[in-house]
Amino acid sequence: MERGSRRRRSFPESIVVEIIARLPLRSIARIKSVCKQWRSLVESSYFRSLFVSLHRSSSSSWSLMFPIKYQSPITEAIGFYGCERWDLPKSPASHIIPCQSFPNHDYYYYVASSNGLVWNEQIYGVEEARRIKPTSFVGNPVTQECVVIPPPPDPLNNPSTMVTRIVDGVVSSFKVISTAYQGFDRHHVRNMYVYSSETGRWSFKQLRTPIPLQRHGFSSPLNLDGMIYEWDKRLDDPTGPGVLVSYDFYAQKDDNQCRIIPLPGPHNKYVRRCLTTSCGDVIYVEILYQRLKVWKLKCNNSSDGEWWQLTREEINMASVGFDVDCFPLGMNPFDTDLIYLWSRQHRCVVSGNLRTQEFTLHKESETWSDGEGSWRINTSYSKMFMEETYEHDTDSVVTLSQYVLPLWMDPVPRPPN
Repeated sequence: MERGSRRRRSFPESIVVEIIARLPLRSIARIKSVCKQWRSLVESSYFRSLFVSLHRSSSSSWSLMFPIKYQSPITEAIGFYGCERWDLPKSPASHIIPCQSFPNHDYYYYVASSNGLVWNEQIYGVEEARRIKPTSFVGNPVTQECVVIPPPPDPLNNPSTMVTRIVDGVVSSFKVISTAYQGFDRHHVRNMYVYSSETGRWSFKQLRTPIPLQRHGFSSPLNLDGMIYEWDKRLDDPTGPGVLVSYDFYAQKDDNQCRIIPLPGPHNKYVRRCLTTSCGDVIYVEILYQRLKVWKLKCNNSSDGEWWQLTREEINMASVGFDVDCFPLGMNPFDTDLIYLWSRQHRCVVSGNLRTQEFTLHKESETWSDGEGSWRINTSYSKMFMEETYEHDTDSVVTLSQYVLPLWMDPVPRPPN
């Protein structure tokens, strides 16, 4: 063949798209920044649908976080990473702080997350406040996109949680909620400030409960599909099991009434409980006298009074070799068979498979791989949080924050200019 007659072969664009869509999101993010043509391709609805369909069976990276705001900016108990979808080389929580836009992470701590977005808040004292402009931000720590959130009108408030709206599988907007300190003598009312990415402004909101409750805000809530859930105690029944308080921040109608959901089963002062989510459901776990039970919330508008459904028969922890002092931490966000506990006897995290009833001790902070990804267990944080929790309030319901990376690189919703 003569020189010059050779022609460089090129693959059809459809084949190239199929190849790229099989790569992990971390690699696709780099391809996206090569040129405008690649960016347009990756951000197209067709490419997103193709990627999601090809990775439908693969889990995403996630972390289980403790709400210890001022002791450490990152308080991860369990982290899963290195899986096929994202292929991160380190735990998701390690991406939260620092963020490139705000490298001085000494002043920031993790507040909450929802559908891959994270809310970080600034810490500052009186002297620092004179030098540093108060700032918090919501963003995707992995892609390093973020939006600055202005401070609420009332500085005397407690950053609480955030919720997101999903439209056609994409995060379209977010709201962050701060509990206001005013009106603490009113047990039927919860005052808060809500910032919306749709308006770019804070608004004052007053929620009401049909029964008087002990708390006045959402101090350690769970969020799912635009709703928040928090355990609280009735003022007229302080020794009872308590209730779940839920509210939909994206409700179509302007209803400020919270919903009260009773907890399942009779109450006992020796019960150990947690509230978590898994596979898109609210999950309630309890351990009482070495009996482990897992419930799923059936719906948010039960007409027959049956709010909860047992996911399987109870498990006798003694039969699998664990003591009565096992406290539930949470569930795997993508697998309702996998549960995580804290054993006071062994002072370590326990991972368990409810289907096979196999439980494993993790005595030290460690990292290991299981074929699908890598795991990181932080024993020291778990010990500190669980022992402090049950030393001061043995009747509480533990609610840890799940930082779950999204199934796609959703852009951070931008407020109007």
